[in-house]
Order: sequence, then C-alpha cells, then structure tokens
Amino acid sequence: MLIVYLSNRYIRVVSGEASGGHITVRGLYYTVDHRGCILNGTVTDEEGFLEIIRELWESNGLPKKDVNLVIDSSQFTARVIDVPAQKPAQTIQYLSREFTDVGRISNPVYGCFPMPDEKEHKAKIQTVYASVVQKEFISGYLDLFERLGITIDSVECASGAMVRLLACLPQLRGMTGIVQFVDDMILVNVLLVEGRYEYSSRNRLFSDAGTREFAAEVARAVNGILQFAKAQNIPQKISVVYIAGFSREDVSFYHDSIRQINDGLRVEELDGSHIVSGGRNSQPYQCFSNFAVAIGGLIKTGAKTNIMSQMRRNPESQELKKRRRRVWVPLSVLGLVMAAAVTAAGVYSLYLSSALREVQDYNSRADVLADCEEYDNLKQEIQTAGSLNKNLTGLRSSILEYPVVDSTVEQVLSYCAAGLVSAEISSYDSGTGVVSFHTSAGNVDQIHQFATLLSQQDIFASVDYSGYTQSSDGSWSVKVNCVMAGRQGE
Repeated sequence: MLIVYLSNRYIRVVSGEASGGHITVRGLYYTVDHRGCILNGTVTDEEGFLEIIRELWESNGLPKKDVNLVIDSSQFTARVIDVPAQKPAQTIQYLSREFTDVGRISNPVYGCFPMPDEKEHKAKIQTVYASVVQKEFISGYLDLFERLGITIDSVECASGAMVRLLACLPQLRGMTGIVQFVDDMILVNVLLVEGRYEYSSRNRLFSDAGTREFAAEVARAVNGILQFAKAQNIPQKISVVYIAGFSREDVSFYHDSIRQINDGLRVEELDGSHIVSGGRNSQPYQCFSNFAVAIGGLIKTGAKTNIMSQMRRNPESQELKKRRRRVWVPLSVLGLVMAAAVTAAGVYSLYLSSALREVQDYNSRADVLADCEEYDNLKQEIQTAGSLNKNLTGLRSSILEYPVVDSTVEQVLSYCAAGLVSAEISSYDSGTGVVSFHTSAGNVDQIHQFATLLSQQDIFASVDYSGYTQSSDGSWSVKVNCVMAGRQGE
C-alpha cells in the first residue's frame, strides 16, 4: 500500500501496511517542490507537478497501483459528528444534512470513519470523523495521476489520517496533552483528553524554520489551545506537549519558548520508533517525525463511507443503464412475438409506412413549421433569462461575502481585549479588508494573548502585529492589523 502526502513543498510517500492497530512501514520517500507547483494542497502548475511526481516514481521504482492520497488543504471541511447506526448510503445522506452550513462547497462529496476508541454514549449512535470537499477538487487529482498511469484507490484529508494515527501510538494512550505537527509552513495542533481526540486547529507559520521567532510562533499556538481547554471547562490537567516535524535546532529553541509560556509544561517528541526503525531509508529527514501524518494514511477507512466511494458512483451512468433496461426488455419480448408472426409483421409494416407518410406530410405543413420556430424562439428566451438569473444570484453572493466592519467587530474586540489590553479601532481599509487596532498593555505577553484570541475568531482571516513601543509609564503599545474574513452568503 502506498500513501502520497500532499500539502506544500515537501511531497512525501510512505510504503507499508496496517492491520489490527499495528502499522508497518517499509519505505519512506520524498521530494521537494522548489517551483511552487503545489500550495496548500492545491496544484497551481499541472505540468510542473506531473514532472515532479514522474521523477519521484521513476527514481524510486514505485508501484502504480494501490496508491492512496492524503491531502492537507483548506478545501476540506471536517468535524466530529454523532450519527445514527445505519447503512453506509444512509450515513452519507445524513452527513449531507449536517454540513448544510458549508455553503462555499458546491457539488460536495462526503467521507467518514468511526472515531477510534470512542464509547457510545447513546443506544444506536456512533461518533464519526466526517469531512466534505468539492467533487471537482478530488477528480482533478485523479485525472493528474491517471495521466501518469497511476491508479488512485482513495483520497482523504490529512486531519483524518492524523486522528487515526494518534489512536495507534502507545505513547498517547490515556494521556491528556497537546500534539503539534509542523509541516513546512503549516502547523497543526491537537488536544487529546485521556487519549481521545477533543479539538484541533491549523495555523499558517510566517517565521523561518530554525529561528527563535519560528519556535516562539509555534509555542504561542499552545497557549491558544490552553485557553480553549479552560473555556470548555476541561478538568484534566494539560502537562505535556508532543511535537513532530521539528528540526534539531527548532527543538532547542522550542523548549525555551514553552518555558516562557508555561514552565509547568514538559515537551516530548512523538515516538514512532516501533513503526519506523532504520531500514532502506537512512537519511536524517526520512524519519517518523517528518512522515507521521502520511503514515496515518496506512490505516484504512471503510470502503463504503470514504470519499472515493462516491467518486466511483456515477448517478448519470446508473440512470442511463436503467433507461436501457427499460427499453431493451420490451424490445426483446416484441422480437419474440414478431418472430412467431412474420406474416402479421409484414402487414403491420405496410400500416406503419402509411402512418409515416401521414406524419411526414403533417410535419411539412407551413403552420406546423411556424409553430416549431416559435417554440425554438421561446425556448431560447427562457434559457437566456435563466442564465441572467444565475449571474445575478452569483453577483449577490459575491457582494454579501464582502467583508464589512460593523458592531460585531467591536464586540469581538471587546471580548478578546477583556482583562488583557486596551484596544480601539484606528483605521479600516475597505479595499484590502484590513482593520487596524491601537493596542496597549502592561506587558508583551498580554498583547501576545490578545493577538492569539483575535486569530481564533471566524471574522478575521489573518492577524499580524508589529512595532512595539514602550511609554514612559512602562506600558507597551503595538499596532495590530487584521484581515477581515468574507461573510457567508445570506
């Protein structure tokens, strides 16, 4: 079984298998996209991407069958959902109703798998990790790999593979803590409570790896998870952070940054030595820490409830087959009857010829031709009106999605600043969607916490702050810039 992990610059491939909760890795391979052919799990240069994959396959002699994709992309929307115990097809229909709030995804396909080690809290109810993505996003990848002769068996989001992997690691069983995965410019944070998945978040990293700023940025995300746990009144104490995907330099700096945030937290590297140990891959980068999420893809999901189960189904093709059956069965019966009555068929043929001439004469009449022309004109007008209505609907959606600063922004600002900083809106650029706050506080940590809370709000797409100044009374000031997120269509 081959897993291809796609996110940003690093394209990783894992060869192995999983059975009974045990994972065996046979090979780790990778290549680096230096031309920016893939960004945030989306291919931006198809020809360049195909060249990279072709070279990776040929240089390592990789098989072209039993290949599965794990994609880390914001194109996916995933969440934990309680669903009734029912047939797979009914489960997929149930998920379509649970994701009705995700209006940005047209022509969606769904997938799910039971949460590992999740106890049923109600009769005939199971908890699943479900995801939804646009069908065209998946078919685009299938077409690209098909051009190289590579057959894709399954496609899933990276967060799903990550959830299944964490449940298989003995190091995490029964533990309450935070797990952080670093993948180039993306950081994934996971909160585990007594070994079970509770919450996760995904952040874009702006600092360069191998610097103190990078380690501090990753450590600040831990503070956000701690704030979430406190807000959710989770009684279990969080005392450990597990990390993966860190370089040696980043680990050293990271320990210092964590101590500044909470000196009661200890840091451990995620241990997968029982899964990957030596073998044919001996380069330092080819280790469990850097391939962890890809390795999670080896743990299979249900064939009838994964995303590919819907990609294989073609409703149009199935309907065409039904229509053909409805046509050919009567024709076969008619053929048998006609074979038994050749003479009657000859007479019937003469009758049909006469009827056909009448129909042809009717269709050639001037008034009938005029009616047909009028029908065609009306049909064209209806199609034109329908197209105009569709364009107006799209225009309305675009206008409604434009970010706007209103009382909601002030309410969110007051909520995030409460007890930490004093902040007020200083400016708003409607062209770029950037709203600026003037912020002051007694110490820098309070400003960090304020910025972290802002970044967790749905109304902001991104948060940036810089330009610290200290006044004569010892307080600190900084300018915080937030990019407004687009509104959902109303």
